[in-house]
Amino acid sequence: MYAPMPSAGSYGMPVDPAAARRYALRRTVNRSAGLILAYQTIIMAASMVFGLIIGVVASVAMIARSGATGATGDGGLMTDAQMASDIMLRWTGMLSLASVLVGFLFMLLMRHRMILTRAFWTGVPGEHADMRPAWFLTFLALVIGVQSVLILAQLIFAALGIPLVSPTSDSLDESAVTVSMWLYIGLIGPVVEEVVFRGVLMRQLRPFGRNFAIVTSALMFALFHDDVVQGVFAFLCGLVFGFVAMEYSLVWSIALHVVNNAVISGVLSEFAASFGPTGDAAYAFLLMIVGIGGLIAVWMNHGWGLREYARINRSEPGTYRSWTTGWFLAFVIINGVVTLVSFASAMIG
Repeated sequence: MYAPMPSAGSYGMPVDPAAARRYALRRTVNRSAGLILAYQTIIMAASMVFGLIIGVVASVAMIARSGATGATGDGGLMTDAQMASDIMLRWTGMLSLASVLVGFLFMLLMRHRMILTRAFWTGVPGEHADMRPAWFLTFLALVIGVQSVLILAQLIFAALGIPLVSPTSDSLDESAVTVSMWLYIGLIGPVVEEVVFRGVLMRQLRPFGRNFAIVTSALMFALFHDDVVQGVFAFLCGLVFGFVAMEYSLVWSIALHVVNNAVISGVLSEFAASFGPTGDAAYAFLLMIVGIGGLIAVWMNHGWGLREYARINRSEPGTYRSWTTGWFLAFVIINGVVTLVSFASAMIG
């Protein structure tokens, strides 16, 4: 019944579209980074609480055992220490599962209207390309290629006398002896990470450019790991996972992440380890051959297409300045400091 009102700001002044976009961009990035930081804090708090409970249980078990056996002296203390270590090792998987599920419940509470929709998982009909087996193998080759480059880099640095230590990887290798830990590493962890970083975070950033959304989610995913070596791997894999989620749907990025964790780095790696150091070395060499060969093949066949995708979807000038917002900088600084301290401690120790 009425003519549409012209776009206007305060006091009837026309709104500058560029200024409005910058405001919306910075506000979205700031709120998204704050949400991820809160999610990480919730996980850490839950881990501390569950860890404290497990520690109390271990202490009670040791006291009960000492009382029952009447063990005294250094030998008894050593036995008790081993018992405490075994209890912590058995419960590490449950602790990890419980912590990440608490974090997921927090994210579900904050973004349930987004997550509890079919479009969140499979995309809007007609919006995504259909995944074919050949394409899935191509993306898997890229992930293996990233892992191969990282293995090669570690070998080179080790030959130079500078071993690249990864506390996260070492901790996971030591604790991956229970069903609960395998479930966390191979299934629950990848699903929740994809929901948070390629689902919630990347979807919120997508209106400001696909490249920007993919790169920002990959960067935050890398920093989230608080580990230099794992962070580099997570960033490069995050680019692949982000592209798959953006163009093929979140379901396929989850599948790719699960296959990498459960099969490539899980079942096959453990099978190779069963043959001792020779099996580990042979598997690492095989991964490097397959991965580097896959990277070369993908670049030769699809390099032009990837460059064209990056050109078409590049962000408007000034988009990456939104990384200077308060919560984003807080996330980067906090995780950056933790990462450097952890890496330095591991290298010195």
